[in-house]
Amino acid sequence: MHRIRRLGQVARRGVATVRNRLDRRAFAARCNTDPAALAAPVVLYFADGPENLYQLHQWDRVLAALPWPAAVVVSRPDTGRRVLEETSLPVFFAPGSSYLEDLVDRGAVKVVLYVNHLPLNFRMLRFARPVHVHLGHGESDKDSSVTNQNKAYDRVLVAGPAARERIAGALRGFDDAIHVREVGRPQLDLDYAGAPSWPDDGTTRVLYAPTWEGDRASMAYGSVASHGVALVASLVADPRYRVVYRPHPRTGVQDPAYAAADREIRAILTQHGDRHLVDTGPYGWQWAFADVCVTDLSSVAYDWLATGKPMLVTVPTEPRTTLPPSRFLAEVPRLEAADAPRAAALLDRPWPREQMHALSVHYFGETADRASTARFVGALEEALRIADEPVGPASAASA
Repeated sequence: MHRIRRLGQVARRGVATVRNRLDRRAFAARCNTDPAALAAPVVLYFADGPENLYQLHQWDRVLAALPWPAAVVVSRPDTGRRVLEETSLPVFFAPGSSYLEDLVDRGAVKVVLYVNHLPLNFRMLRFARPVHVHLGHGESDKDSSVTNQNKAYDRVLVAGPAARERIAGALRGFDDAIHVREVGRPQLDLDYAGAPSWPDDGTTRVLYAPTWEGDRASMAYGSVASHGVALVASLVADPRYRVVYRPHPRTGVQDPAYAAADREIRAILTQHGDRHLVDTGPYGWQWAFADVCVTDLSSVAYDWLATGKPMLVTVPTEPRTTLPPSRFLAEVPRLEAADAPRAAALLDRPWPREQMHALSVHYFGETADRASTARFVGALEEALRIADEPVGPASAASA
């Protein structure tokens, strides 16, 4: 069964590749004469497929609210069409280096943003004139959050002191004072639509937002197959709770056991009509809507930390999973797989609010009064200013 599924994935990728090749000319004609795309001084370079657009969606509304025009540069028509459908940002299509040369020569681009560390990023990174800024797609103590690829960027924007310490303590010859800027989590400053119209009836709304199984054992942080079914069954059986189940969009891609558990969780929830919700829509409204969160070691856990509300973070069952030293993991309440059947009772425990606030400051800095947005805009102002400075020893010293 797993082999058949993999063959199906390969076949779908092949069809998408052919379709993208056929669509290149028409999509370039649609996008690359758009004055809005050419006039943007800030662009986000996204050279991945539509299945990973959740990374871009972490930032699209933040970019749309900037005081300067912003655009998205894509390398595939299927990705670009989705960006145009799902965001308000203009798109420039660059399937190869010649298209990027055209953008840099004709466009107004001064700052290029990145939300991942794809090897294809180096197509854009080779241009020395723009200032290259890495954003990532969420704060996390995951092993992938520390990478030598950070050295490729002029600036690395991180959430707070924890991320700076994590990077500075791992990379050789990397000057965090020059390259790292702490910006908090500007996404938390926005208002988000999409919440269901549940009455305020005294029930506790639980967001269960697990990550996927990962593509290797060291990154197997997901809990769908180990905790998920028992956890959801425990909550559904208790009338005090209503569940919002938000699986990672890649759940089950690698491991059939995750796909099977995901189907079972969905079935449990749908048996109760509209009392519970399987959430596959936009992200962000959950922070204000839910009362408590159960999640894995992922960016969702850190987003939730900044809300100050109660949470449980699951303990991975894969023994080869990398769990780096982490103040977050040491202080936040954890959920073992063996305890998942009594999750409803565990959520009744007292919540250490002052301790969690101090932890939030360690990971995000102060977030009140739109402080994150102010720091993010300030970091981009600095990047735009550097882009206008002459290049050479003097500019390197001033950076």
